[in-house]
Amino acid sequence: METQILETVSDYELERNKPMPNFNHGFIQANLVFALREQYGKQYSVVSEVSIPTGTTTVTPDVLVFPKRPVNWLETKPELPEPPILAIEIQSPSQSIETVINKANALLEIGVKSVWLIQPALQTVSIFSKSNPPKTFVEGIVRDTVSGIELSFEKIFATE
Repeated sequence: METQILETVSDYELERNKPMPNFNHGFIQANLVFALREQYGKQYSVVSEVSIPTGTTTVTPDVLVFPKRPVNWLETKPELPEPPILAIEIQSPSQSIETVINKANALLEIGVKSVWLIQPALQTVSIFSKSNPPKTFVEGIVRDTVSGIELSFEKIFATE
């Protein structure tokens, strides 16, 4: 008799089209939002978990950086029509690198200038853009020459 394994998809995954994050993922996401707002809050709007339509589907990057825009507390649409300048994806333990890179490519196709892929287990930050080959950082300052945004590696992977 053959054993079948059924995969279940959580409500979180169905709603956001990505796996449930873990503690490390959430910690890095909080570090990113805090550091980006601290450094670029007057220049850009930094948000997390906003859905972006990519044509055939909708993706929800972990952190997004938009040109400065006013907050409209009465706005109820879950998606924004314009792409962010920067989208940041933090790889979840159950996500393959191929899945995250495909998501990055879909975001670049709709006009996102840069996509950062953060791999917590490897402590790396890779920057993808249409105009440059991917670049991976393992220390120092993460410099995104396309978006003009940079952050210290220590702020991204801060533990306190």
